[in-house]
Amino acid sequence: LLHLQVQVVRTARYKDGTTDLLKEMPPLKMEKMDKPCDEHKCPSLQIDHSKTYQTVVGFGGAFTEAAAINWRLLSQHDQEEVIRRYFASPEEGGLGYTLGRVPINSCDFSPASYNFDNVTGDMDLKNFDMSVKHDVEVGMVPMIKAAQDMISKRGAKLMLYASPWSPPAWMKLPVDGKKGMTISASPNGLDPAMQRPWAKYYSKFISAYKAQGIDMWGVTVQNEPEAAVGWEACLWTPQYTAEFVKNHLGPVLHEEQPGVKIIGFDHNKDHVLQWAKVLYADANAKKYFDGIGVHWYGGLNTHNLNQTHEIAPDK
Repeated sequence: LLHLQVQVVRTARYKDGTTDLLKEMPPLKMEKMDKPCDEHKCPSLQIDHSKTYQTVVGFGGAFTEAAAINWRLLSQHDQEEVIRRYFASPEEGGLGYTLGRVPINSCDFSPASYNFDNVTGDMDLKNFDMSVKHDVEVGMVPMIKAAQDMISKRGAKLMLYASPWSPPAWMKLPVDGKKGMTISASPNGLDPAMQRPWAKYYSKFISAYKAQGIDMWGVTVQNEPEAAVGWEACLWTPQYTAEFVKNHLGPVLHEEQPGVKIIGFDHNKDHVLQWAKVLYADANAKKYFDGIGVHWYGGLNTHNLNQTHEIAPDK
């Protein structure tokens, strides 16, 4: 680390309305220190590499329907170039991505709502489309497989996790007499009677993708469980989430999809701590959670992240 320089590029919006857009800033110089410097006397970022925390398993992005549609519009050459630039190693001119998110059903980056079992009352999911035809035809599955192939060439593996924005409308509670994937009852959108079918739905989705040659590393219970703002959504309280995982999603995935991880919350930093306290309060729910997902909205609130980690440092 002696005399290492770090390139800095800043994008910022200031109170007066002015902005910096990808502005080149003076580089930071990193030097080895004999001992830590008093933070009040030393205007610097200090990295103590004698202390270690959680392992960063990878960086990546979401394989949304919008991304796949636009990728398919490119020429074969440009499709391959996009995959190379994202998933090839940095030594080969890529970003080295190894992590990906896959929506379960449509999301806010879908042209229209869709799901894989739109038959009202199909509690046993006999009509679930195990071919995931929609995701194949719009290009999501081919795009993921192209990324897998690129990553495997350098001896790495694409780690994928799946997240629902909304269950099928028929599994949800009505809002003003109507059910829909883009609306949600409050405080919870999922009909309590549909908890087991919805848990089985995750398992069916995982199996369907596996049949396409795509394995899931994990799932989150719900994308942004506190938000219902006009696109696919389903509100959850932390208490309802814990009960659902304890009694339904946890047991189903443990039996049918062993090894697939379950991540709770999946929303903003400002409320992550209060959710973690509830999700981990019941040992019979906690045992099924492998960790807490967080979005980088909701203010700085880094103390919430530290305290969340301290509640369950093994997660």
